[in-house]
Order: sequence, then C-alpha cells, then structure tokens
Amino acid sequence: MKNSKLYLTIILVSLVVFSCKVDEPIKDQSVVFPETFRVDIPPSISSLEAGSLSGRVEGDGDGIIEGNEIYQSLRYFIAVGEKSAEILEFVLVVGRTLEQLNLSTYSFTSDDDGREKRIDINHDVNKGGVNYQYEMLMYDVLDNNLGLQLLWNTNPVSGIAILKPYNIDRIKNIDATTAIIQIEYSEESVDYDATMVVSIAGLLPVNNGDIDNMKMFAGKKGNIVDVRGNSNHPNVIIIDPTFTGGRNYAFVGRGDDVNNIGVVNLALPPSSVTTNDIFVDYNLYNVLQGEINTVANLDQLIIDAILIEAHSPAYFNNTVGFITSGVGNAPTGFSNEFIDLSGLSTYVPNDIKNLSIDFLN
Repeated sequence: MKNSKLYLTIILVSLVVFSCKVDEPIKDQSVVFPETFRVDIPPSISSLEAGSLSGRVEGDGDGIIEGNEIYQSLRYFIAVGEKSAEILEFVLVVGRTLEQLNLSTYSFTSDDDGREKRIDINHDVNKGGVNYQYEMLMYDVLDNNLGLQLLWNTNPVSGIAILKPYNIDRIKNIDATTAIIQIEYSEESVDYDATMVVSIAGLLPVNNGDIDNMKMFAGKKGNIVDVRGNSNHPNVIIIDPTFTGGRNYAFVGRGDDVNNIGVVNLALPPSSVTTNDIFVDYNLYNVLQGEINTVANLDQLIIDAILIEAHSPAYFNNTVGFITSGVGNAPTGFSNEFIDLSGLSTYVPNDIKNLSIDFLN
C-alpha cells in the first residue's frame, strides 16, 4: 500500500461489500449490531488536509523543516487513525442489512477483484480469551483467508475489529499485502463516555518519513476528546542526513468539539527508545535544535528564530490548524485545565516499531 493513498484505500476497502450478489442464504437468530464503533476526533487536531504521511510539509517554501510545519503534519497522522476507524461504519451498515434479512452466511462475487467472498455471523464465541456475544467474519473464499473479524458485546458496547485490506480487495490493495488494521472500541470506561484504540501495522514505506506502524488512543468525555499515540517512521530524515534507525512521532493531545480548539505535546524519539518518558529529552524543540547543531554551526539567535514555533504545547483551532506554541503563550479561550496534558502518556516507541497485529483465535 502506498502510504499517500492510505485514506482512500481504507475507505474503498469497506465498499466492496455493496457490489455483490447473495448466494445460498442461511436463516439465523437476530443479531444486535452497535450503532457506532468509533470516537470522532475534533478537526482542530485531526485533518487530512494538514500534511502528508512523511511529516515533511515545507509550507513556506524555504526548504527548512520548522516546528509549525511538523505540528501541522501531526494533525494528518491523527486523522489517518481516525479515518481508519470509519471503515466500521460501512461494516455495521452491511451487518444490519444481514440482520434484516435474517442471514448468518452471505456469499458473493466481488465486482472489484472478481473473487468470491463470504460473510459469516457467529454467536457466543471466545476469542483471545474474551467472551463475545457476536462475531462477524469476511473471507476470501479461494484461499480461505480472513479479510475482516469483528467481535462485540452489547449493553454496554465493546469489541474489536481487525481488517486485512488485501483479502478484501486484491486489486486496489495490491501494494498492501502485509497491511492490517485493528480498532478496539468500548463504552465501558469509568473515565470516558467512549474510547477507541486504532492500530495499523505492516504498511510499506515508500518515501522519506512514511509510516509503517502506528497506534492511537482516543477517549471522549462530553465535548472533550483526549488523544495519545505514536506513529513510526523507519526512514525519516528531518534535518540530519546521517540519522538512521527511524523515529516515532509521539504525541498527547486534547480537542474541544464545541469551542473548536485543540492542544498537543509532541516528541520525536528514535524508534529504538524503550520508555515513554520522552517529553524532556525528545521534545520537538530539543530534537530539531540537536539536528541543526549536527549539520551547521549557527548562532543560537538564528536557531531560536528558526524554532520559534517548535515549543510545547502547540495550540490549534479547526480554521487554520496550528496557531502558536509554548508555555504561557496560550491564545484566548484555552484554559489551564484544558491545556494540562500531564495525565496523558504516549506508547513506548520501540513497541510501536515492532508492532504486529493478527486475527484472534
């Protein structure tokens, strides 16, 4: 899968189930499908128009990666995680259709890749050591390989969905043979109205800075959404051309859906780091300053001017995205409580570097 086409691909993946014909329906008892399986993230901190998967948006054309440009790109990484979860909206529509038809098995030939697919719905299963009321599976029949596994409970809703795009559509996803997506959703948390964890593994980086793996948590309470996560970029070169080994874009943040604002702390640790205590040594300012000092002998005043918008936290709205950054520099409308992200932590970078996902047995 070419990473620049990831969003388009994950949406097209789910549409295949609408272009098919029914074969040999089997009657079954009714299934209760959840109304939703994701958390909406405010556009102040989540936008597909904010950058690219390489994180290298040189917005002012000067060829220098600056803090404001990296902060804008971070909104894109968050959006990739959010939009991946939207696949389940299509899956739930299909499931409700099967429920209305009282079907537990649904076979069809895909109009997209011409291969036979099958959807099965099971009741009362134990997968991964957890009991679930319902399971929905989608197979590529010829190879009997899973493309989708959706497991869930109701009242309250909680569950997990795992998708392998290649086994859903082998034409659109010819470059995605190893890509796999997992969405965990729950309405059981005592701290949030709803939570989700989106994990993506096995992407094939093409360009400098592209993602191969990522993991992101989102928790919604009223109109406030907390986010935290890491995206791994195995080939990224920010400033120093000698840097190797990859970096995580590791972030914690918060968005307000009513006031249309957001706040984020960002660190850029090497992918090999084995702790999530990273916001001192690897905050955006320190990393960029260190790379500048590696490649050039600049006066500190010049470095400070280049990195004037590389401080933490960064402030956003849903009109322009990134506004400004720095402690004590919060725009009007950002309360101290809102910008206090001390209770949030990222994942361990090395864990995301080595992230793997598989279907549950």
